[in-house]
Amino acid sequence: MEIGDLQLQTVMDSVKDGFIITNQCGEIISFNLSATKIFGYSQQQVTGQNIASLMSSEYRPLYFKYLQGIHIQDDKQQPTPSLEVLAKHQAGCVFPVELSVSALEVTGKKVFLATVRDISERKEADQSIKSYIEHIETIMDTVLDGLITIDMKGCIHSFNAAAEAIFGYRACDVIGRNVKMLMPEPYQSEHDMYLDNYHKTGDKKIIGIGREITGRRHSGHLFPMELGVNEMVVQGKTMFVGTVRDISERKAAEAAIDSYIRKLQISNSELDQFAYIASHDLKEPLRGLANNALFLEEDHGTAMGDEGVRRIKRIRFLCTRMEKLVDSLLYYSRLGRQDLAVEKVDLNALIDNVIELTLPEETAQSVHLSIPKALPSITCDKPKVSELFRNLISNAVKYNRSATKEIEIGVKSSIEPINNTLETQVFYVKDNGQGIDSRFFEDIFRIFKRLNEEDDSVRGTGVGLTFVKKIVERHNGQIWVESELDRGSCFNFTLKLGD
Repeated sequence: MEIGDLQLQTVMDSVKDGFIITNQCGEIISFNLSATKIFGYSQQQVTGQNIASLMSSEYRPLYFKYLQGIHIQDDKQQPTPSLEVLAKHQAGCVFPVELSVSALEVTGKKVFLATVRDISERKEADQSIKSYIEHIETIMDTVLDGLITIDMKGCIHSFNAAAEAIFGYRACDVIGRNVKMLMPEPYQSEHDMYLDNYHKTGDKKIIGIGREITGRRHSGHLFPMELGVNEMVVQGKTMFVGTVRDISERKAAEAAIDSYIRKLQISNSELDQFAYIASHDLKEPLRGLANNALFLEEDHGTAMGDEGVRRIKRIRFLCTRMEKLVDSLLYYSRLGRQDLAVEKVDLNALIDNVIELTLPEETAQSVHLSIPKALPSITCDKPKVSELFRNLISNAVKYNRSATKEIEIGVKSSIEPINNTLETQVFYVKDNGQGIDSRFFEDIFRIFKRLNEEDDSVRGTGVGLTFVKKIVERHNGQIWVESELDRGSCFNFTLKLGD
């Protein structure tokens, strides 16, 4: 057989892989059409050149070592393994090729047939896949939840860094093992039952549903965890991805909250008992003291003289005041614990009713109350909001020395200073009264706190604004005051029960 035979060259030029035939010294004898396309050289340019010149210099020793293991093929010989090297293009660039060499005997001479395939696209695809896998693994390792993938038999395929931290296992310790190792009984048996049922019926009983179960760490310690399982298909195979979250801290917090709630319930029960005692046992001696003072005045008033009668009346007044203070304290203790009677309320009608009941006819003549624009209807506890406006209107009249007492009730947009947020529905009650020093803006809402010394005929208990603040807070709102001495006050508040 002649090497330059036209029939052999035609066959070689028809294949897609590059065919290069060399002698034992590595000199190129034949170079097919595909090889010229791969390397950019014509057959004339490479004939007589050593095949090693087509390779990057660092791969030439590897190629020569590869040739040493190649012998003339016979029917019993196994296919020659391939070799990946970097080849040199005529343009000067290097590119990866897959090279396999076979030894042949042609007309009594030993030659080598090198089959060359450009694997640039495959390498780029492999690198792309590798980069994508690294990207996915990086994402998996940066999420806070544990991510575990398993196959239809429950065998673990991946185990991210968060899962390692949660369970105390390294990924290499669990990959290939059944996921049951991460849970105690009865969850192990339940897991087998779920998978078996899915195989038989296709019923996705736990797929797509989060649930709380108990996990087991490498140390053997059990802990509560939240597990979500979803199905996915990878290369035609059904897989499951489990999302695991250690909820030990949350459970501990819930237990602490439950404990606080139980203690609070006990405290409220004790407070109710105190309220019962106060309303009966505390007030009873006060009534007895007041009645005896009355009897003393009626029976011996003339004997005691004017000063004695004055002191007896003072005792009766203080008893009555003490009874009112007890009633106020009891009401305040219940105000934060009673359920709200929530309904839709027209504030315009509510305020009309409050004014009618709050301002006596003779007082109303010196009071000018205005509502610049109609107030909205809101969801609230009507009796308590009525009490809120009654207290604010009463204070606007009571602490006002002006000949005509100006009171304005309205709604506006304003910055709420407690949380520094813009509120579009801020209610306000504004007056032209004596005002409040800014030092006392917080003190005025404290129970029994009074800033003014009043005579006994008008002296209050110092609880009105405390009730107002508590009612606002029960409606998820905030209250604050804007005021200047001798220039009036404006009480602003939000009522957000219906938000």
